[in-house]
Order: sequence, then C-alpha cells, then structure tokens
Amino acid sequence: MWQLFMAMKSCGLKNDALMETFYDVIMENYVSKEPYGIFVFHDRYDVPVKGTDKERQGESEEVFEYIICGICPLKGEYEPEKPLWGFLFPDFTDRSADINSIAVFRERENQPEEEFLQRILKI
Repeated sequence: MWQLFMAMKSCGLKNDALMETFYDVIMENYVSKEPYGIFVFHDRYDVPVKGTDKERQGESEEVFEYIICGICPLKGEYEPEKPLWGFLFPDFTDRSADINSIAVFRERENQPEEEFLQRILKI
C-alpha cells in the first residue's frame, strides 16, 4: 500500500490505473450495508519558515505534498455525509512530511472499520 500511496501522490492522482487499483483494494476490503463514497484529494502546502519566536520568516523551504482519503456514507445518491474514517498520507510531523507514517481519522474507536484499517493501512 505504501508504494501505491507514494505513486498516487507523485502523479497527483492523475494516473487512472493507479486510482482504479486503489478503489479496487478499498472495495474488496470495505464492507458496508449502506452506499458509500471514496473521496481522494491531492494538494501541496508551502510550509512557512518560522524563527524561534514562532514568527514567519519569509519564503518557505519545504513544500508538503499529500493525499487525503475519506470514506463517507451517502445521503441520497451522491451527497456525502460526515466521513466514517479517513487518512492523510504522508503524516505531517515536526513541520515536515513523514513518509513512514499515516495520520488516520476515525469517527469512533473500535467501529467495524477498525479491522479494515488494519488490513489496508497495516496499522
């Protein structure tokens, strides 16, 4: 999965084959009685340089490139509700990208998706 996430991030989600592979993995492992949507976003953030006084000091030295994914139940046919779970890859640690870590959002601990997260994200 790490290689898939790195490739998705590198291509900015523009490689249809990678995205199909990602969606297939999710759909093969995520069990739900309700319809759901898989939402994936890619972006970049200029990390501002800050001094010891926490004040911004000019231009950024690093660009944090990341993907965010969430699974949301659907209201009606296409309108997403609040996400049940999601993740940020790579994690943002100490004002920098940590490619060995994933930040995970869960609506509740120990919900049925817990086993799914462990299988997919290896957490």
